[in-house]
Amino acid sequence: MQIEELEGVIVINGLEISGFIDKTKKCTKCQNYTMYDDSFDAYFCANCNEWQEEKCSDPHCYYCVQRPDYPLPTAIRI
Repeated sequence: MQIEELEGVIVINGLEISGFIDKTKKCTKCQNYTMYDDSFDAYFCANCNEWQEEKCSDPHCYYCVQRPDYPLPTAIRI
């Protein structure tokens, strides 16, 4: 998996995500750095393709109601 961080954008195998790599937080499963996705106001691990936090309990939350089950489409992870 190819990951680059540009100014305010993470590029994962060509997919651009507004956010940043947080080098102060690591995934508890694989120990890779987590990434922050501005679009969903949430951290995720690109290697595990998992969100690092649950959705909030507010059924009208702008971020959580739109958030997909996985941070990256399956095709991007190859």
